[in-house]
Amino acid sequence: MTLHTILTPEWIHEAKLIAAENPRLEGFVPSEGGLHPRILLLGEAPGDKEVKIGRPFMGPSGKELDRWLASLGLTREDIYITGVVNSRPFSIGKTGRKSDRRPNQKEVKRSAAMFDWELSHFPDVLLVPMGNASLQRLLGTKAKIGDLHGQLLERPIQKYNQQTDSFELSKEKHQIFPLYHPSYSKRFKNMKPVVDADSQKLKQLLEQQSNRH
Repeated sequence: MTLHTILTPEWIHEAKLIAAENPRLEGFVPSEGGLHPRILLLGEAPGDKEVKIGRPFMGPSGKELDRWLASLGLTREDIYITGVVNSRPFSIGKTGRKSDRRPNQKEVKRSAAMFDWELSHFPDVLLVPMGNASLQRLLGTKAKIGDLHGQLLERPIQKYNQQTDSFELSKEKHQIFPLYHPSYSKRFKNMKPVVDADSQKLKQLLEQQSNRH
């Protein structure tokens, strides 16, 4: 299986700087996938396992992802994976142990230029945000995965404006198909039928797209 990252050495250097300047971020995990993906999978941020290995979706959620892709008839070469933040955001508990946390708005903005640059490389590819962090990066904080999962949306997406330090909606619309995160149905077994139904909808959508080409 041949997987690539589209990130240039300059972007990789920048991403490592972002992690180095923030004491609550660690490691760097480049985005990866096939260069002609069917879907663009958008995650939140890498976890402990991903940072150790240096590749996205390597832990338990990675096994879940691979199983899910197989059910869609896809491999990792058919998709491209990136995240809202490419380093692991962590907090330190009373025992001194690190635990994963969601990236905060400042961290999301700091990585926004790279995220926008990556998305601009795949202008016509279906965006599949997994969970609230990536959905809200695209559509704003009012968007909720519980309301929008399993639906094909066609909307402008947020892009970061460095001058104003704020997000603005793009002029062009993108196709977006929000999903619960692969680890979600593992944590909440009662959600499995919902997650499976969403997968079936996505599979039908991809089949329709294949038939059109």
